[in-house]
Amino acid sequence: MAMLEGTISITGLPPHQGLIVNLYFYAVATPDAPPPYNGDPPAEAATDSEKVFERVDLDQESHETTFAHPFGIERPAGYYYVQLGVILFRKRDGKVFAQVEHFSFGKRPLHVAAEQEGTMLLPVLWPTEPLDALHHYGTVTPQKKRPWWQFW
Repeated sequence: MAMLEGTISITGLPPHQGLIVNLYFYAVATPDAPPPYNGDPPAEAATDSEKVFERVDLDQESHETTFAHPFGIERPAGYYYVQLGVILFRKRDGKVFAQVEHFSFGKRPLHVAAEQEGTMLLPVLWPTEPLDALHHYGTVTPQKKRPWWQFW
């Protein structure tokens, strides 16, 4: 295993109740391999990931507009395209919204070597679209657990 070290830097964050940050890795065989899925992998392809940060407090709003977090992850040596997945929790009118964004770093694959070659920086500028302009996938509401036989 090799050590991959770096910093995730997000700027332009709106007021929020927390965030979860994941790194997704897409292995390729060579340094000149094109990005898998033409650089836009479907959700089901994200099978190799590491959670690098999680802090959610729905009762407290943060007004920090920047986020910087160093990380160190052990990975098998090789070449990887990297994608950053961020879930930002926001409140409006008493409702909580989970804004999910993915940021690909896909010009060339990252080389994870047995001997560390330095640290990486993953800079992100948060999108400025208001909540009303974002695609809405549905509403999740807690429900009582049903007996197992009602699922069949």
